Amino acid sequence: MWAELHCHSTHSTGNRIMLEGLNTPQHMVRHAKRIGLDIIAITDHDTVRGGVEAEKYTKQYGIIVIPGEEVTTVDGHVLALGIRETVPKLLSVEETLERIREQGGIGVASHPFDVKNEGVGKLALKCDAMEAFNALNVERISNWKAAMFAKRYRVPSIANSDAHCSMMIGYGRTDIRSDADIDSILNAIKKGRTTLQTQYIPTKIIMEWAVERLKVSYAYTLEYMNENYRLPKRVVYKKLLGLVNKSPGKIDYLFRLITYFSLGNVFIYRAFREILRI
Repeated sequence: MWAELHCHSTHSTGNRIMLEGLNTPQHMVRHAKRIGLDIIAITDHDTVRGGVEAEKYTKQYGIIVIPGEEVTTVDGHVLALGIRETVPKLLSVEETLERIREQGGIGVASHPFDVKNEGVGKLALKCDAMEAFNALNVERISNWKAAMFAKRYRVPSIANSDAHCSMMIGYGRTDIRSDADIDSILNAIKKGRTTLQTQYIPTKIIMEWAVERLKVSYAYTLEYMNENYRLPKRVVYKKLLGLVNKSPGKIDYLFRLITYFSLGNVFIYRAFREILRI
């Protein structure tokens, strides 16, 4: 059975930009079924509300929905799969995993070696499984490190898209050899009965997601800039923010250029950082 186990809905929010996820849990479930997936997990930031809401659509769309959460621990992010009560953020990895397992769920190290240092790194060894591939780690080095780490220490692995909108679903997916129920699925992941299918999310989709979330969070982001940015940074960023209202249109060429430039810089930064560690 093919699964997408890392998705964010409109229940995922941020500090500088209000909405991280663009689509409702129902839209995410519906699209997963449309592209031929058998399983989807909704794992919003520090809340299980999206996952529990999505579970209501299991029968309607004929797809297994696993409620979950992406928990922010003091050491990095951990996916909680198969839980129905929110695990508090900013606990240690060990306590977070204990609370997940108390609910009958499993803990998965999400993007453990990502460039933003939001993963748990080597503490992935404490988890039940880890993401050996995350389709949003477009600088690729993060995924290479994760895959090598999983192979070296024989950590059960999955591939995920880290989808923040419906069009991102299914680029990183996992074939799970189990019965068609949540307990069997989680047990199969823990035992490593998985095969990974990996593809990076196209830059065009990442750009469209970035622009759209700025559009829907426009007033919130503008207020954040007014309160937290000083001159001249505030003026420059407000001018750039105003450009999103011209999309779609010719302005998208500029946004695409900015996206490619940013991704290139991220790759160079990560490569340089790894060289310094050698």
